Parts: sequence; structure tokens; C-alpha cells
Amino acid sequence: MDGVRQAVSGEGDEHRRRNAAEPGGGACGAARDGRWQMADGEARHVLGHPPSAIRHPGGRRCIVPTLTFAQLAEYVGGTVLQGDAIETSSVVIDSREVKPDSVFFAIKGERLDGHQFLAQALQTARGAVVSQVPENLPADKGIVQVADTTAALQQLARSIRERQPMTLIGITGSAGKTTTKEMIATLVATERRTHRSWGNFNNQIGAPLCLDNVPDDAEVVVSEMGMNHKGEIAQIAGLMRPDVGVYTNIGPVHIEFFGTIEKIAEAKRELLENLREGGTVVVNNDNEHVVRISRDYAGPKVTYGIDHDADFRATNIRERGLLGTHFNVGNREFELALPGRHNLENLLAAITTARTIGISWEGIARGVRDVKPAYHRGVIVEWRGATIYDDTYNSNPYALRRALELMTRADVGGRRIAVIGDMLELGEHELKFHREAGETIPKSIDMVIGVGKRTNALLEAAREAGHANTHHFDDAQSAGEFLKSEIRDGDLVLIKGSRGVGLDKIVTMLEANR
Repeated sequence: MDGVRQAVSGEGDEHRRRNAAEPGGGACGAARDGRWQMADGEARHVLGHPPSAIRHPGGRRCIVPTLTFAQLAEYVGGTVLQGDAIETSSVVIDSREVKPDSVFFAIKGERLDGHQFLAQALQTARGAVVSQVPENLPADKGIVQVADTTAALQQLARSIRERQPMTLIGITGSAGKTTTKEMIATLVATERRTHRSWGNFNNQIGAPLCLDNVPDDAEVVVSEMGMNHKGEIAQIAGLMRPDVGVYTNIGPVHIEFFGTIEKIAEAKRELLENLREGGTVVVNNDNEHVVRISRDYAGPKVTYGIDHDADFRATNIRERGLLGTHFNVGNREFELALPGRHNLENLLAAITTARTIGISWEGIARGVRDVKPAYHRGVIVEWRGATIYDDTYNSNPYALRRALELMTRADVGGRRIAVIGDMLELGEHELKFHREAGETIPKSIDMVIGVGKRTNALLEAAREAGHANTHHFDDAQSAGEFLKSEIRDGDLVLIKGSRGVGLDKIVTMLEANR
């Protein structure tokens, strides 16, 4: 198993997941640097030209950048040991993902070292960037030596950002980052050549890796920025310098590392502090923490919301359960095929961002029709007459509450069953958060299944609140076996938990036994 897999996402299969989350890979879509002004709550003239001047991609092929190893060494501040004229046009950090045009960065992970897989990578790759030079290197490969391969990966991203004209959109928040990123990319790609980050590649390695692989003709890059600790977003945003910073929401996620939501919010502020000069911040007016940290931002600011007045506000909302939501923005009507208020919030952020960089309303309408759920993030699976709502990618108290609210509004012929996994990284107050979640489970939920030791507190609180039909399992396999025998025709089943609990195994188990 390649050591650098954990360095990117903590899970070795993320490279495979990204293909399911992003069919067809990065879209191709035209943007120039500039400024925008608001007129009647509308982005009229954006980033250098009016919407009428925007060029449609017209199916044009993405052109991958090509660098010689001499140029690569210049970009990363390294030394060419051999093969200075050899060319490469893609960057990889996982030896399993190497292609004939790739340069392999031998990243040192927490447990494994990419240098262990250098020989394997060089069987196919054009060459490598290394900090340790092995003996008996193949003579036909390019090799660049650096002091720190992770720093070199980041420096390459910084160099590409400085040299290549593009509009870069950075997204952060406690929930909804990946879905919002996918929505923004889908809307923007209707009129601009667009490149998006893979899956949830949003940390100090994954985010620059996205920029390292930006096609030469990409005019908009959409990347999410995550964190576990203070300073991490500053590092990512500092090298990417977004033109637009988008906030989804701020809540008690990763609170184990921060202690309070207020400290989480201060760490999230690092995105707007590292925007390019004159950069625009996109603010969720329904989230008090986002509003607070952006209040004193001196640059352009655009707002969206449902409950509070905003530049882009959803009105006339007609929820259709699992079928999605009808709504208006101004006098324009939209139909979102994804269910739930949380997805409506994500789409509002995407619409606001798309208008901010000059995408026409016609392009936005086309994009909204193409919006689909990301992998394990609200995917509906039909199983033997029952409906499975697969939201297994991650969980936190905020997102769980929204998912349960969706369950209560859905039209159901059978029972409502909630399979809830542990919510991780909640710190010393984790049992408090689980108890609060159990206390607030809607009465309309007919059965609650807890998976993981922390959900004992959730189930205890649920029983005290009147939920008699509760079941607990230590692991996803046991819960899946029980669920498989319990589901009936017409049931609606929510499956949601933190990634580390592995509730996606339940979905896989069900899909294998249709």
C-alpha cells in the first residue's frame, strides 16, 4: 500500500472514489482577471468582461501543461540530476496512479515513504522528484532532487498559479464543501473551461496536487480547502491565492482540535485573509459564524441565504421530499434534483459564485439541470422496494440534523429507519453532542440503529425521548447484516456516519445483494 495515500485523504481508496464522484473528470470551460460591481443585487460586470463576452467551451479538448525536468526543477527550486530535456505533463503522488507522461513525487507520509515505491513508479513514469537519491537509477528517466518533496509539490502549485492566468475559486466550511465544489464546477463549466479538485482533495497535499495538474487552457479552477488545525487553510490559501473565497457554513466539526466553534470560525477566516487583492468573498448570511468573521472584510462581498436577506436569496421554496426542491432566485425558477435544505444552501452558494464570475443565468439554468450528488453524499439507492439514502461519506451534528429533517419531510409508504454512525473529532464534548443528537431525533423515525461506541449515548438519549425501537452494533458489518434482514418494501433508510466508521460498507453489502 502506497504511503502517500494517507497523506492526501487518510484513505487509500480516495483515488478510486474520485472517479465515481466526478464522472468524466475535470470539465473544460474563459475567464480573465478584473473586477466586478454589484447593481441591484446582481453581478453585472465580472472579472474583466460582461456575461455576453464569455466564450462557451464548445467541447474543446483540455490541454495538459508540459514541462521539461529542467523547467520543473526551476519551478520547485530543485536540482536536475539527469534527464533535463525529458518532458512530463502530469503529477502523481501514488505509484498506482502513474501514467507514461507522469512525474512521481516521492512524498513522505506519516507511516510510509513514497521513496519505497520509487522503483515501481519509474517502471512507467517519465521521472521523479525525490529527496533521497537511490542507486542504479534508470538512465532514461528525469530526476529532480529537492530538500523536501511535500514543499516541492506545494511550490510547484505556487509557481503554476503565478505563471498561468486563471480564476481560482476556493471553498471552505464545516459541511458541504465537496458538494458545493461539484455544483460550482458544474455551473461554471457551461461557459468556461473549468478544472476542479478531485474528490475531497482539500489538504496541504491534495489541494496543491489539483493545481499541479491544471490544464494549460483552464480558465477557472475550483478547489476546496479543509483543515484539522489552525494555520492549515492559511497554508493552502496562501499558495493558491483564490480570486473568490466561498463559505458554506461553520459548525462543530473537528472541534476536538479547537475546543470551541468560535475558534473553528477564526481558523476558517484564514481563507478570506489570503484572497488575492480585490478578491471576492461569498458569504452564507444564514450562518452567524460566517457572517461574523466576514463582517470586517474590506474587499467585495456577495451574500446568499434562505432565512435572511441576501444578494442571492431562495424564495417560494417547494420541497418535494427525496425528489428535490423547487425554488426561485429573484424572478427565476429552478428545480434542484437533490433533496434537502442543505443541498439548496449548497446550490445557492454555487449560483452566487457562478454569477460573481460572470456566468449567465442561462448557463446557470443548464448547470442546475446537470447537478448530481457526489459519491456517498446523498445518493439514493433503490433496494428491493425500499429507498436507501446513502449519506455515508461523513457526519457531524449539523449535517445529521439536516439529514434527519429530510427524512421527516419525505413521503414514505413504509417505515423511516435511521442508521447513525459515530461522529468523530468532536473532542472532549463528543458524548454531549451524541446525546443532543439522540434527544432531537424526530418522532417520525420508526427505528434507530447506532453503529460505534459513541452512539450508545445517542441511543440512550433517544430512548429517553420516547424512541423504543433502537439497536446498537459495534461495527458496520454487523449493522449491515441486521439491516439487510430488517428492511421491508416501502421503507426509507438513512445511512450516515463519520468516514472512519465505514458505513459505506453497508451500502456496498446491500448493493451486492439486490
